[in-house]
Amino acid sequence: MSTIKLGLYLLLLVFSHSLLPSQVTRAYGDKEKDLLHDINVYRKLLNLPVLERTNKPSCLADKIADDLEDKNCEDFRNYYPIPGRNDKIPNFEKSVEKCKININTTKDGVIMPVYVSKLDQDDVFSNYTKKSHFTKYLNDSKYTIAGVGSDDDWMVLIISTNSTSGDFSSASSLIAWKGHWLLMATFMSLFVFLFY
Repeated sequence: MSTIKLGLYLLLLVFSHSLLPSQVTRAYGDKEKDLLHDINVYRKLLNLPVLERTNKPSCLADKIADDLEDKNCEDFRNYYPIPGRNDKIPNFEKSVEKCKININTTKDGVIMPVYVSKLDQDDVFSNYTKKSHFTKYLNDSKYTIAGVGSDDDWMVLIISTNSTSGDFSSASSLIAWKGHWLLMATFMSLFVFLFY
């Protein structure tokens, strides 16, 4: 009887684990994964929350990186692109539309493109954390959501808040929905464990 309880408990635990928000992602390239990993280690050292990768900001980051492929990096050296003010990013409105983002309600996000030859991992990381005006955004605890995209020598990192004015996507409502399932699975596993 105790093995049945343990089996049910483990089954519910595996089921609830599959609903965790970290699963709200897409396939990423190694350079993008490495950048986000390094930035999250950097943020942990500063006692800041890690950035959670979500689909729609990553979709937009990919589209922007694709559109910047043939652009001169000097045009973006001191550029502060935020949602709503992206006149230098080609096809910005089309990219927003393709990624199904309501940019009119997304005000607390920062789009940070950097140009690094061959996307050398150390240079990309330094461009975000040491050498640029983007560092102040990465050092801000209000940013908790991220999207990463790259193409050739361009890396684009998008960060935003987990609020209605920073939500590039429906990720926060999806997280809340999955949170309800996780809570229900936990109660069900406790019920099964205690009463059987």
